[in-house]
Amino acid sequence: MAIQGRWPRAIFYDSKTTLFDWAGAWNRAARTLLARHGASADPAAFVETWVRQFEALHRRAAFFRYTQVTELAREALMNAYRMHGIDGLPEDVSAFTSLQSEVELFPDTEQALQDQQDLGVKIFIYSDVETRYLDMYVSKFRRFRADFVGTTEQAQVAKPNPRTYRWVLGRTGMEARDVLYCAAPMFDVQGAMSAGMIAAWLRRPEGRLSKETHQAGDLPADFEVESLHDVTRIVERNRQP
Repeated sequence: MAIQGRWPRAIFYDSKTTLFDWAGAWNRAARTLLARHGASADPAAFVETWVRQFEALHRRAAFFRYTQVTELAREALMNAYRMHGIDGLPEDVSAFTSLQSEVELFPDTEQALQDQQDLGVKIFIYSDVETRYLDMYVSKFRRFRADFVGTTEQAQVAKPNPRTYRWVLGRTGMEARDVLYCAAPMFDVQGAMSAGMIAAWLRRPEGRLSKETHQAGDLPADFEVESLHDVTRIVERNRQP
């Protein structure tokens, strides 16, 4: 797919599992909690249940009352405990939140974002983690500095509600047609497309949280990429002099 003209003017990125390896915190927390409660559940199966519950709650929150990610993770954890027959506690979510400072960049993140910015494209990073956590993540960049960093906590509208993506467009002075959206979660890609943006689905072989990638009725993304360097190549092809 090639788009004529000096497009995109900006790349609008999701943060967790797209730029930052958020999955590591889930996996380490699950192993800690299963050991704490002497549970025999398979850690990978437990994480899959926990994440699937989280994503379902997340979609509900996007169109009702805004709810912080920590609250959603806590409720999803209690659901996962019940489904696996584990007598856990709501405060166990601290095993997950305490790991947020350890969330690291994927190996391709900083160089790819810097390369894209050097091509004259603005870089936006937007997340549904709480602002204090996103601040921890972006502090891991050594040289790169994003043109905009924001959270759904600031917008008070969660993904994938189209209003939350439009909030960023309004804050940055961009039109949807000027922006390429990139995310690893498919529900996030769907939300961005519904807000009018062209979207790239990042199919990372690493860092995935759930085995399920599509829901019935999902629209195909405009691009499918396997690394952020592939996004750079999209920019190079489409930003004509």
